[in-house]
Amino acid sequence: MLRVKKENLEKILIKRKNFSTSVEKIVSRIISDVEKKGDEALRYWTEKLDRAHIEDFRVSQSEIQSCLSRIPASDKKIIKEAAKRIERYHKKQIIKQFSIKEKGIRINFRARPVQSAGIYVPAGTAPLVSTVLMTAVPAKVAGVQQLIACSPPSHNGTIHPYITGALSMLGINKIFKAGGSQAIAAMAFGTETIPRVDVIAGPGNIFVNATKKILTGRIGIDLLAGPSELAALIDETANSDWIEADLKAQEEHKDGLVFLISTDEEKGKKIASRIKTGYLIIVDSITEGVELINRIAPEHAQIVCKDARRVAERIVAGAIFVGNYTPCGIGDYIAGPSHTLPTGGSASFESGLSVFSFLRTYAAMEANSHFFKKNGIIAERLAEIEDLKNHLVSLKIRRNI
Repeated sequence: MLRVKKENLEKILIKRKNFSTSVEKIVSRIISDVEKKGDEALRYWTEKLDRAHIEDFRVSQSEIQSCLSRIPASDKKIIKEAAKRIERYHKKQIIKQFSIKEKGIRINFRARPVQSAGIYVPAGTAPLVSTVLMTAVPAKVAGVQQLIACSPPSHNGTIHPYITGALSMLGINKIFKAGGSQAIAAMAFGTETIPRVDVIAGPGNIFVNATKKILTGRIGIDLLAGPSELAALIDETANSDWIEADLKAQEEHKDGLVFLISTDEEKGKKIASRIKTGYLIIVDSITEGVELINRIAPEHAQIVCKDARRVAERIVAGAIFVGNYTPCGIGDYIAGPSHTLPTGGSASFESGLSVFSFLRTYAAMEANSHFFKKNGIIAERLAEIEDLKNHLVSLKIRRNI
């Protein structure tokens, strides 16, 4: 771990802000191909990038049953228990609907789920069952009726049985062997095999995020999540061995970014000497450390210091982990909140994936003649100020009855 001065923090943060021109160029070509050619383009890019030739992208029911049979009963129980915890948390997020009634007008505020959503589950050296849970469960709690999932195929043309099995356990049986930019584009536009969806959710690599960024506005996107980040703020009360383990866990994420911010120089240097990557910053006070973390606005902030709960109230991050007994792994798997979180500093204005990611809100208004007689003149004058003559006529003809 490299020790840096706090004055140099900005130089480190600038590097994570934008996608390279080459990445966006490649992604734009993939998007255009899939939009125009559908399955043909999907098949071409899957073979080129994933080295897998796929004739039928849909995972068959027999394949799903085979995957389920390969998951031990004990692991199925673990998956179900984790899902229950995540579901319990997200059920608390249901938006309150309300109505405003006064003489002459009624306004209803309503929240409704989107009709369809696509879950994207990245592939790697291990099956990301937690990603299945942390994306699909909030969508189901929101009430999305049509859920599909895409995950990259391995070289032998299959998805890991734990990913397929976990999706099926959550009631998602429209599963497709497609990954990367081409899968995101397929769900955005629809192909002969993969249906178009209203919202796409799930983390991914730089190519997936670049695709989501380009498609934002054409389809609902949860957020740009990845590469992973952790900023730990500690003082002399932190357990050095535990913090070391937590930072090493973060290093398991490809291209992950790690910061250790410590008021205890000796402890900070000791921990940093055992960590291969990342940055150590020594600060004079916890307040100074809070200021640095808020400049980073990391995906994960770990706060292990005196009065940590109070300090955490001042932190800007995608998720905050308070105290020695709260490693990021708790949030990754079982605490309840989704682990799909804003990265790249977007935590300063963006929120993690939740039930809200799959809801649309709107207002329905109903007025009558009494409302126009009493209040119409207000709207008319505003239309006059804006010099919108037809707006004025539309309002005035109702008040003059």
